[in-house]
Amino acid sequence: MSRLAGKIAVVMGATRQGNMGQAIAKRFIEEGARVVVSGRGQAGLEAFAAETGAIAIPCDISSRRQIQSLADSVIARHGAIDIAVNAAAIGSLAPFEEETQEQVDAMLSIIFKGGLFFMQVMVGALKREREGGRGGAIINISSAVADIMSDNHCSYMGAKAALNQMTRYVAYEYGRHGIRANILSPGLTITPMLGGYMVPGLVEAYAKEYPLGRITTVEDIANAALFMASDECFMTGQTFNVTGGLTLRRNPTTEELMASIAAHGGGTPSA
Repeated sequence: MSRLAGKIAVVMGATRQGNMGQAIAKRFIEEGARVVVSGRGQAGLEAFAAETGAIAIPCDISSRRQIQSLADSVIARHGAIDIAVNAAAIGSLAPFEEETQEQVDAMLSIIFKGGLFFMQVMVGALKREREGGRGGAIINISSAVADIMSDNHCSYMGAKAALNQMTRYVAYEYGRHGIRANILSPGLTITPMLGGYMVPGLVEAYAKEYPLGRITTVEDIANAALFMASDECFMTGQTFNVTGGLTLRRNPTTEELMASIAAHGGGTPSA
């Protein structure tokens, strides 16, 4: 039996081919869910929808009004929302003293404010459905660097840590409405957001710190999200570290990364 049969899922941040949001949405569809994918890139959403049968509805997560419109559209079409996944993200890599106001504002807009607005709207939708006997799951995609150090990632680390704490608050406040809110925390994962950072030697430097011997994949993320979204998951307010054990150790330092990249003949990482 399909594990998400009859469920209605919204996956935010599914605009780019091969990213975490698309991997999660595809896994949900395979398990019987009806999925609405969203994000700021309409062309990417529509291409994914054409391939998989998902419904594409563009939305900027930094706008509470747009998120509300998204939720209203999903409920008008499907009658409910059972699963809400926030995989929207933006990267930042800069020495602490050189992070610009624009970089910090972007982190706050997408990760902190966007995460808050997304949960506010989805809690409202799930509460209404709980009154009719449903409830549901909220899943926020965070990062291992919310818990362990990583060079030159201060604003990103801070924004993700804040997202984690807000998720725990929602779990605490809304469990009585049948709402589960959990955090899915990957380690380094090869996705489109990494772009020019993915040079020879980088993955090798990280993999040395993973007790299971390899970095996280989008398939790992999708499989964990499937459990978190299913009725099998009797957990809330928890962080699912999908990191192959990375959080037992540490991320490599900048010096270690540069040494590994040089040894493998890689160039200079760029944004």
